[in-house]
Amino acid sequence: MYLVNEHIQHVDHETLVQFQHTHHIQLPEAYREFLEQYGVGTYCGVLNVQLPDQQQLTEFVEYELWEYDKDSPIHNQQLAECVVIATTIDGDFLALHSQVKDLLWIPRHSERIELRLLDHKASWIEMMDQWLKISYGDSFQIMQENRYYESWNQDQRYRSLTFHPPTEGNDLLSISSSAEQLTQIAHQIDLQLPADLKIETPYSCLLFWRSIQGYVRFNYAYGYEVVLCYEDHDKEASEQLLDVLLQHHMYEDSPE
Repeated sequence: MYLVNEHIQHVDHETLVQFQHTHHIQLPEAYREFLEQYGVGTYCGVLNVQLPDQQQLTEFVEYELWEYDKDSPIHNQQLAECVVIATTIDGDFLALHSQVKDLLWIPRHSERIELRLLDHKASWIEMMDQWLKISYGDSFQIMQENRYYESWNQDQRYRSLTFHPPTEGNDLLSISSSAEQLTQIAHQIDLQLPADLKIETPYSCLLFWRSIQGYVRFNYAYGYEVVLCYEDHDKEASEQLLDVLLQHHMYEDSPE
């Protein structure tokens, strides 16, 4: 697994043990080991692995967003007793309940709460792969082949840029769409500053560099969105990359 950044804020073992004692619930061992080693963060740009939260679902009880029948693994009031340990970028919750042996997948865009296997012989990474395959199907295949983890910390910075396709005097004019032009630019930058990891789909491209402890994301789907993620430890490297991006008809929106 490729680590986007090396400055990991490890979760203290005692913090997780204390949570278990306070809330009378057993956190999965593989989950605890993962947090202790890698800290909280985002896996493959999809699954946010977080500290356990026993209040995150409480507000949803009164809205009855999900169906509760004889086939549902929990009933409505038990929702408030669930502990959320991960979420997806699409708004799904991965949670556990003391009376359910497996994990609960509480979807954002479906009314059916599902179970996700808690395999005590598997690592947390192996289980995340299994769950994401179920939810994302073939689209997760490329991500699985290039696993990466972005640990959250206070040193992360994001710069949003917008690609404005050139109108004249450029050899990219022969390309019909801004998405195709952005694809060519991503390839050019990878040649100019070879990335340590490249993940490309028909919809986006991610170029990772250890020198900036981050990456650049090119949004092919829209054809103009570009995001630079980096840490402030090596400003020269991040500024050099930003200059290269600006040379390719990209304009910064507002630095964070």
